[in-house]
Amino acid sequence: MEVTVMNTKKILSAIGTFVIVGAVSTAGAALWTNVLDGRFQMVKTKLTHQKSDKIIFVDFKKAKRDLGR
Repeated sequence: MEVTVMNTKKILSAIGTFVIVGAVSTAGAALWTNVLDGRFQMVKTKLTHQKSDKIIFVDFKKAKRDLGR
């Protein structure tokens, strides 16, 4: 008969690490989608059209949500 000693502290620590990394990655993706992506596109547009004072930027995702209401 063989006895195996399992270190539950290490196992729980590893699971906790995976949970924290997953939560941080999900929060980062949500932040990028909701906030940073639109700002990044605006800066990119301003850099490509430097001579123009007015830039029209249409957020199709937001427009689609607003039409659905």
